[in-house]
Amino acid sequence: MTTAQQQDREIRLPNISPAKLNGRIDALDGSRLHGWIWDEARPDEAITVKLYCDGQLAGETKADQSRIDLRRNGIGDGRHAFSMELDETLVAARSRLTVVGVSPATGAELELRLPAADELAAEAAIAVPLARFFDKVEMLIALNRRSQLAQKELNEKLDRIAARLEENHALAEATKAETESQSEIVRRLGELDVFQLRFDGTLRGFDERLDAIRKEARAPLRQVTVILGFLSALAAMMSFVTLAVTLWGG
Repeated sequence: MTTAQQQDREIRLPNISPAKLNGRIDALDGSRLHGWIWDEARPDEAITVKLYCDGQLAGETKADQSRIDLRRNGIGDGRHAFSMELDETLVAARSRLTVVGVSPATGAELELRLPAADELAAEAAIAVPLARFFDKVEMLIALNRRSQLAQKELNEKLDRIAARLEENHALAEATKAETESQSEIVRRLGELDVFQLRFDGTLRGFDERLDAIRKEARAPLRQVTVILGFLSALAAMMSFVTLAVTLWGG
């Protein structure tokens, strides 16, 4: 696409922001071509990569493969790499090859320079161990993330166990207090039973003494004796009620 055609496309599509393509060819490893390209204005878009030989289209792919080094260097989410398998004819004609990245949204193009063979060989010698290093770093990061998640889950379980222990402790304290309260009630009931037995004995002795006085006293004094007996019994009953209220209220 010529510059005039590209400008005409941008005029006809005024609401589309211009593409900011950036990329490069990384290596020609045997018969496989590796590289990356992306649109900084549209980081979620996969750029189309076209391979030409003597101006004729010889292959096409998408730059949507993931690479750790791209993500770490701020090339979007790292899913902007590509690779293309070349046949023997294309490998032999490498000096006549042209690689072009095309934005599907705007049609903007960027030609990716194919470095010389010695330059690619030197870069490949560095890129391979570097890629392995990044792979190991990625594994360590993943393991560390899993360890953090496991530690978080363990802490949450420990918190739940501690909460249950606190609930059980509170329940045990409440049960202990209830047991002590019941024991106190039983003790006071026992004391009340003993008092009632003693009070009943006192009343029987009082009745027997009152009967003896009635038999011995003259007739005019019997009415007074009955009244005194009634008052004495009433006083004794009031004492019993007062003691019972004291025991229960205490």
